[in-house]
Amino acid sequence: MDATPILEAAGWMMLSFLKFVIMPSTAIATGLEPWWVFAYSFGGASVGLFILRPVVLNLSAWRSRVARKRGKRVMTSGRRRIVRIKERFGLWGIAVIGGVVGVPVGAFLAFKYFGSRAETLSVMVIAYALWSALLTTLSVLALI
Repeated sequence: MDATPILEAAGWMMLSFLKFVIMPSTAIATGLEPWWVFAYSFGGASVGLFILRPVVLNLSAWRSRVARKRGKRVMTSGRRRIVRIKERFGLWGIAVIGGVVGVPVGAFLAFKYFGSRAETLSVMVIAYALWSALLTTLSVLALI
């Protein structure tokens, strides 16, 4: 049995997880069929979300325990900006910017601030499916 197709798919999915925005255009440029590009892009993001969910939830719980022991945390300008986005746009806002900032950052923000909500994972999966379709379509149109 030839493992090349499996390794190729795993490589594209890993690239999608790490560099979500550039993966579709890179895959289209190498000659991969658009349906496969969408599948690998969406698959990599989805697998990444499923893997990161328990990691982020446990990391956030641990960090909260450590912060409570130390006392009051300092509110930096970066934290203020993230909280403003969270309060203004909610889970869907985080899901939309997740396509731009990447799967790990989007997952971290979504699960940190909305991890207790039942629909968080499904909203993020839907958002990355839409992002995958949009980026694949734009990549195909750019080659025409």
